[in-house]
Amino acid sequence: MNDGNRNIDMLTEKLLPAENECFKFISLDGGFCSVNFIKYVANKEIIEELTASTLRIGEKQFVYLSNLCKDGKLKKATFFIGSIMKEDISTNSGKYDYYTRFFEISKQYGWESFVVNNHSKVILMRTENNYYVLETSSNLNDNPKIEQYSFENSKDLYNFYYDFFQVLRKVK
Repeated sequence: MNDGNRNIDMLTEKLLPAENECFKFISLDGGFCSVNFIKYVANKEIIEELTASTLRIGEKQFVYLSNLCKDGKLKKATFFIGSIMKEDISTNSGKYDYYTRFFEISKQYGWESFVVNNHSKVILMRTENNYYVLETSSNLNDNPKIEQYSFENSKDLYNFYYDFFQVLRKVK
C-alpha cells in the first residue's frame, strides 16, 4: 500500500487533480492499485462520500477502508460489487469468503452495499470542495497486472456517475 502511494506521489508531484484536470496512469507490475487512489485522496482531504463499483473487493482493501472510517477520513461509503464475489463462497468452500466479512464490516460502519451483475470499476470521492472520479480496469484488490487509470476532478463527470448509481440502487 505504501509503495503504491509513493509511486502516485512521484507521478503527480504530490498533487491531486485540480478542478477539471485529469491524470492518466498505467501501472506496471503492481505499482499501485485502486485503493491507493482512495488512500491518496484521504491523506490530503477528508472523503465526505465514497461510491465505488467493482467486480470484487479484497479483504485488505475493505479493512483499510474501515480504518479510514475509524480515523475520520471517510465519512460515508456505498459499494456496488459484482455477483461473482458472492459466488466465491460456494466455489471455494469459504476459503476466500471475503463476501461475508465485507458485509459484516459494511454493517459495522453503515456502508451501503449492493450486489449487481457488475464488471465496472468506477470510484467517486466527494470531499468538501472536490469531486474526484477514478475510472479504471482495476478492481478494489491487490493486482499485480497492468491496469489503466483515469483520475480526475470533475463535478460534471462525478454527477454523471453518481446519478447512474442512484438509479441502480433503486433497481436492485
